[in-house]
Amino acid sequence: IKTLNEDLLSAMKEVGDKFGSGELILPFVLKSAECMKAAVGELEKYLIREEGTSKGKLVLGTVYGDVHDIGKNLVKTIFQNNGYTVYDLGKQVPLQKFLEKIDEVNPDAIGLSALLVSTSKQMQYFVEHARKNKMNVPILCGGAAINSNYINRIAKEDGIYEHGVFYCNTMFEGLKTMDTLVSNEKPEFLAQWKEKLENWKDRSTAVVDTSSLPKSDTKPVVPHTPSIIGTPIRLKSDQIKMNEVWELIDKKSLFKLSWGLRGKAGSDSESDHEILLNEWKIRIIREKLFEPEIVYGFFKCHNKDGKLVVDNLNDGSVVFDFPRSSKSSHLCLTDYFGEDDIVAFQAVTVGNRVSDVIEKWNREDKYTDAYYLHGLAVEVAEALAEWINRKIKSEFKLGEKGGLRYSWGFPSCPDVMQHELVWKLLQPEKSGMTLTKSGQIIPEQSTAAIVVHHPESQYFVL
Repeated sequence: IKTLNEDLLSAMKEVGDKFGSGELILPFVLKSAECMKAAVGELEKYLIREEGTSKGKLVLGTVYGDVHDIGKNLVKTIFQNNGYTVYDLGKQVPLQKFLEKIDEVNPDAIGLSALLVSTSKQMQYFVEHARKNKMNVPILCGGAAINSNYINRIAKEDGIYEHGVFYCNTMFEGLKTMDTLVSNEKPEFLAQWKEKLENWKDRSTAVVDTSSLPKSDTKPVVPHTPSIIGTPIRLKSDQIKMNEVWELIDKKSLFKLSWGLRGKAGSDSESDHEILLNEWKIRIIREKLFEPEIVYGFFKCHNKDGKLVVDNLNDGSVVFDFPRSSKSSHLCLTDYFGEDDIVAFQAVTVGNRVSDVIEKWNREDKYTDAYYLHGLAVEVAEALAEWINRKIKSEFKLGEKGGLRYSWGFPSCPDVMQHELVWKLLQPEKSGMTLTKSGQIIPEQSTAAIVVHHPESQYFVL
C-alpha cells in the first residue's frame, strides 16, 4: 500500500502536472498509465484487498446518442491509474442506465462525456433530473461540444444544483476536481463554486429566428451533368486508391490534434512524427486494420420554397430544410441550387474492424496504441472524404472553385438527423455504415456530406 500511495500515485500526479504545464505530450501520459497498470498488477499479488483502498468511485459514460468515446476512455485510464474505481457504462448511455448505476454503487461523482452539440443536451437533461429529484451526486462534464458557459447555465437555471456541476476542460482538470470532492476540502470547495456561480452572468447570445431572415443574392448556375444520375455508386477497398488517400492526410491535424504530438520541451521533430506515421501505415496495411468503403451519387434536385427537394428513384423524393445564416450575407445551402439542378452526396468509412481493435486494445491496457490508431482512423476517414470529393468534382468537371462538401453537425447544416435522408438516397448500410436513433454514424470513423457544385459556395456560420 505504501509503494502504491507514496511512489506510484505520486508519480502519476507528477505526470499529470507535467502534462498540464506542456512538458509532456499525451502519448507519454498514456505510456505512463500503461506502466502504472502493470506495476499495480504486480503489486496486487502481494496486497490483501481491503475495503476502502480505493480513493473514490466514479460512474462514467458517454451520453445517449453519442458514439464517440476516445475522451471518455482517456478519463477512465487516468482516474483508474490515480487510485479511483471507475464504473464505465460505455457510450450512448441513456439517463436511466446512469441512474440505476448510481443507485447500485453510490458513487462520489458522475462523469458525463459528449463530443457533439446535439448530444450535449443530454447533460442538461441529467442535471434537470438531478435537481428535480434532489440527488446528491456531483456531476463532472467534459467533451469538445461544451464549454464553461454552457455548464454554468445548466447548473444555475431553475435554481443552482447544490452538489455541483463542473466543467472539466481536460482529464487532469477532472482528476483535480475529483480529488477535491473526496477530500476534507469538499464543503469549502462547493461553497466557493456556488458563490462564483451566483455571480456568473450568461454570455450566450439569443437564438435568432432564421425563418424571417432575407434571402441571399446567390444566383444558381447550371452544372455539367455526370454520366450516372440517381443511382448510388459503391467503391470497395480494392477500388479505392489508398496510396492516394494516404497522401491526402492532414498531417498538421493528425500530429497536433489527433495525436497530441506537441509540448513546450519541443523534443519531437517533424521527422520523428513522419517516422511514426510511416510505422503505423505499415502496421495498418500488414494487419489489415482498415477496410475502407465509399458510396456516392448524383441526384436531380429542385429549390422549392427555400427547401432542397432531391429526386429519389427508389422512393419519390426527400426534402432537406437547411437553416439560413443571420450574418450579413444570409447564406443558406439551398440558395446554391436552382429549380432544376444536380446535387451530390458522399459517405465514407474506414470500416468496422478498426473500432473493434481499438476497443480490444483498451481492454488489454494498450492505451497508447489504441490512442494512435483512433486518431489515425479519424484522419484517414477525412482523407477518404477528400479523395472521393475530388472524384465528384472531376465528374462535375469543376475547376478550383465549387464542389465544397458540407458535413452534418457543422454550422451550415447542423441537424445530424438529416443523415436519415442521405441514407434513403445512398443506402450506406450496404457499405457497412448504419445510423443510431440520434443520427450518428456507426462506425465512428466515418463521414457523410452534401457536395455543392456552385463555384461561389463557401463555408459559413449561422
